[in-house]
Amino acid sequence: MPRILILLCLSLTLQASDFRAKLPAWASIVAVASANEAAPSDADAWVLLDRTEIAYTGNGEIRQRRFRLVQILTDRGRNQATFSLRGLGGKANKVKNLKGWNLRPDGEMVKVDRDDVVTIHDAGSAEFSTETLTGVTLDRVRPGSLIAFESLESIMSPLGPVAQEGILESVPVRRWELEVAKKEGWFTDLKSVQVVMEKHHFSHWIPHVEELPGARLVLSNLPALPRDEGGHPDLQSILPSVRVRFLDPALETARMWGDWDAVAKWAAGNYREKLASAPVPELKAEPGLQGLRTLHSWMGRALTYKQIYLTPERGWVPEVSNEVGRKRYGDCKDLSCFLIAQAALCGVQGHPVLAAISAPKADPASTPFPVFNHVIAALRLPETLGLPAEVETPRGRFLLVDPTDPLTPLGMLNEGHKGRHVLICLDSGAQWAAVPDAAIQPSRLELELVGETAFDGALTATLQIDETGNAWSLRSYAKAMGSKGVQERLSRDLLELPPTGNLVVQHLGDPLDLSKPFRVSVKIDHPQGFRRNGGEHELVGWGIPAPRRLIQKSGVPRRYPVHSNAFGERVLRARLRVPGQVRPLVSERSGESPFAAYAWRAEAAAGAGETVVSFQFDHRWKAADFGFEQREAGVQAWKKDRTQFKDFREEALAFKVLP
Repeated sequence: MPRILILLCLSLTLQASDFRAKLPAWASIVAVASANEAAPSDADAWVLLDRTEIAYTGNGEIRQRRFRLVQILTDRGRNQATFSLRGLGGKANKVKNLKGWNLRPDGEMVKVDRDDVVTIHDAGSAEFSTETLTGVTLDRVRPGSLIAFESLESIMSPLGPVAQEGILESVPVRRWELEVAKKEGWFTDLKSVQVVMEKHHFSHWIPHVEELPGARLVLSNLPALPRDEGGHPDLQSILPSVRVRFLDPALETARMWGDWDAVAKWAAGNYREKLASAPVPELKAEPGLQGLRTLHSWMGRALTYKQIYLTPERGWVPEVSNEVGRKRYGDCKDLSCFLIAQAALCGVQGHPVLAAISAPKADPASTPFPVFNHVIAALRLPETLGLPAEVETPRGRFLLVDPTDPLTPLGMLNEGHKGRHVLICLDSGAQWAAVPDAAIQPSRLELELVGETAFDGALTATLQIDETGNAWSLRSYAKAMGSKGVQERLSRDLLELPPTGNLVVQHLGDPLDLSKPFRVSVKIDHPQGFRRNGGEHELVGWGIPAPRRLIQKSGVPRRYPVHSNAFGERVLRARLRVPGQVRPLVSERSGESPFAAYAWRAEAAAGAGETVVSFQFDHRWKAADFGFEQREAGVQAWKKDRTQFKDFREEALAFKVLP
């Protein structure tokens, strides 16, 4: 009997081996090697191997191969059946090969067919994009399936032979490999090309790294990314990645990534070649500050900013400045080039500035890499103009101007630039500058609410809103869509208005008048804006922010740092006529946490058959950071802030009915 069991087990093992042999050789080896390893608990899928090979072939071309094998564990893990490659399209990215295999648990093999490979053009989030998304989805994937993908790409980035690879995924990874090399051909000599591979943000996620000879990394047993964790910093600034640079002295866009001065000189040259300082007929060039104000105002009204994602033909190279004036639109590169050209007619020399907004911050101490996603301009000043966005540097004084933002006054920058460093690109090299805190236009709301309620809880009121900065984005909605856009923004997103309510815009300021806050006045009807609930009335919370949402499941250890931005400040003043006699539950209260500070004062004046309720609410968001070492303390502080403000809000908006 034992002999029969041994033979049976051997037979099953051989069958399993044969079963996996249907996979391509590289995947079959990995599948057999991992067969006796236990999958991580609670995983929906398990990446058995993710291997990337990046080879530089010369003349700016990178050949990138991917090998991926995934074991599907649950129905939710079937989303791993899709494999995609994102690129710039055109001559920049070509998918040379893309294959897929689905080895089902019953032994059936489902292979990808060429008809199953789909390329989506204009796949970027920008208004104009050449970005492509090439992908394949394997059919009939189920728990127990082993799915494999193999791809080969040719990449000719307009920014040179550089690459960046992320590591962690939504599912755990058994083995992750990266190999970087030079691949010489018959007619290419790459001996002078330097290969640089740098690890970023590894320490808190990947304590052990196996570095093998020949620019190769091997990582094992990587956990899945945290699920359902909110309130964290930009993930690109904290998650591990590997940056690769091929410094080819024969190629300018390759060798420049060895030195920030070279990057700046290259960018400055691109703009210098595109400057054509022909005057615009309806734009009168004036000298000095007045000329700059006139130019800035005219650009805000006459030119349209249209985001254009990096394209293979232009990369970081702008349009000829005259063409921008003729077409009346452009992206950040184009508008900056136009501003520099027109500023020259005002007697002011300008320079392109590389910036990183809504993305990881550019670090002057880091090695060069294309981390920038925005371009603004620096105008050289012989002496100060007294504007907040001026920066004093060893190479002179400059005024930073973002020509893509017509809603921020000249001399200030929007909140996307807060706490950032920018790279001023001069003919002589790179000049880093920190954006001054004082240069950031503050976000502020002043709200005046006047109205009356009825016995059935209906509320009719006029709300006047004065917006500074981008507090509620009303100015930008008004510029883009007029009163209809403002009406939709307020009704849908900001004022908790039910379908049976009504909001009419009575007054709308000029969104391009930057000399004062943007004013909006609306009349609002809310059928239950002061609804009765037992012995109390509950007022709708217009202008009072909602409590923070939960960022962490109870009992689950925190893995991300805790982060919160400062969203500005607001003051709400209200005066309501209420039938009958009521009094506020909270007459005065204040609170402060690492995330916000607020103060509340309310009073009620009794009259003949009615009460006049008045209150004022002041609120200020605060920036807060709890790093990896303090993340659990950050979660507790967040929970406390949420609970305390939730209780305050419910009580402050309640009014007791008096006999």
